Amino acid sequence: MTSDSWRSLRLIFFGFAALSSCASPQQGHGTLYASSTLDASRPLNSSRTLELARERGLVDVRKVIPGITIDLRYATADNITGHSIYPPHMPCLLRTETAEKLKRAQAILQAQGYGLRIWDAYRPPEAQETLHKAGGSTGMFLSPNAGWSRHCGGIAVDLTLVDAQGNQQRMPTGFDQDFAHAGINYRGSDPVVAQNLRILQAAMKQAGFIQLESEWWHFDDAEYLNNPQPIVYGWRIALPGMSPP
Repeated sequence: MTSDSWRSLRLIFFGFAALSSCASPQQGHGTLYASSTLDASRPLNSSRTLELARERGLVDVRKVIPGITIDLRYATADNITGHSIYPPHMPCLLRTETAEKLKRAQAILQAQGYGLRIWDAYRPPEAQETLHKAGGSTGMFLSPNAGWSRHCGGIAVDLTLVDAQGNQQRMPTGFDQDFAHAGINYRGSDPVVAQNLRILQAAMKQAGFIQLESEWWHFDDAEYLNNPQPIVYGWRIALPGMSPP
């Protein structure tokens, strides 16, 4: 879900004030948004959003990895807020290089009879604040006052393992659930869960990702740990319900 609990690396990504679009909440377009400003019911102009996203280095994952399974949980009510915080038909976006790495991971898994299901990819900073307001006490969502999730730059992805028919495989916990048992080092007694987790972790590592230790579903593009990327506000790519300050 986030790289929000990874305190030791947080400043690497967010500590470069010289990048104007990585501005802190006190700077220019870094103004925080209350959850009431998000209107997920408004229609999305997909072609315009994808065009603006490309200008900012974000690509449609469906175009890069045809056939990949995508279930953006924050575009549904099946998330910690209990309602959708993404607009209908929200595109699944990642930075170009990150999407290419994910394509490699998908190919590695397909050769073994598996595949990926994406739960979250690029996340608008406006949505990050909404999530923090709803679930900040869980420790899973970084406060925007301290910095932004790597999701907001399109270089992190939340996902799980599916079989060749798209059936979700057993994993340690559900998405955004049971944080006490959601770490990457499975300590349970189910050998199938342990095997599934190892298969997913091996493929993602081989493709160039590293994990957030507290969340088995969260993977960061390793290339950008020391190479911070600008965050992209939702209003800059014409996402409905998100307006500039």
